[in-house]
Parts: sequence; structure tokens; C-alpha cells
Amino acid sequence: MIIWSRWGIVVLLFLGLGVLLGFTLADITGMRQPSGPVNGVFIGLGFILSGGALWLFNRFVVGTYIDKPQPAVILERLATPEIDPQTGGRRTHRQIPVLHPDTGQQIFTNPVSSFFFIPIRFWVVVLPALGVVVAIVNVITAANAG
Repeated sequence: MIIWSRWGIVVLLFLGLGVLLGFTLADITGMRQPSGPVNGVFIGLGFILSGGALWLFNRFVVGTYIDKPQPAVILERLATPEIDPQTGGRRTHRQIPVLHPDTGQQIFTNPVSSFFFIPIRFWVVVLPALGVVVAIVNVITAANAG
């Protein structure tokens, strides 16, 4: 079973980017440990930053180019094959736009990229929320440990 549709797999890439950002932040501040809750705090911060990066990607790439509305068409079989004027080859079908029965206007479809059946535009909120939860849990764990 595929758990993403269209470009939803990029959410997984941004999740990995969040972990990478978290460890990079821990290295920059010199607070990285072999193991422990301090690393989890930085991973939470990385998730928050990757949520912002995913928002930018969704706003300027997915919403603008990848998931833009597309005209709905159907294929009509031709009675006799004809020569395609663009390619010079034979064609047996032609595309016909789908029209609204009442208004006569062309119908457009809105494709949606999703990960775990959640559209990318919602993952923009889920990743930072997950980061806040991870950071808070690890701050509490670090406070109780020492």
C-alpha cells in the first residue's frame, strides 16, 4: 500500500531534514551528547524549523506548480483513425473538455499531494506541533533526570 500520493513523499524528506537540523543545532551549540534528552530537545527544534521549510515548499512549489488546477478531459474514440497534425502519427482518440451541464463552463480538477492520507498543507502544522511535543517531553525528562 502506498502511503503517499503525488508529491507527499517530500514530507518524509522534511522529517529527515528536521532530525538533521536538530543534530546540527546541537553540534553548533556544543550541547550534543551521546544519548539523552538534550538531543531530543534539539530534534524538536529541528522539527519546528522543518515545518517552516515545508510551509515555504508548499506555498511556493506545491501550491503553485505541482498541485495547480488542471482541466478535466475525457477521451473520445474516433470512428476512423486520423493523422495527428502535431506528430504526424495516427491517433484513434481525441481529448474533449468536460463541461458543467448547467453553466457550460469547463470543469477543473484539483490534485492533492498527501502523506498518510493527510494533505501537505496540514503537515505544515503537524510537524511543528510534533516538534513542540518532542521538545517539551525531553525538557521535562532532562529536568527530572538531573
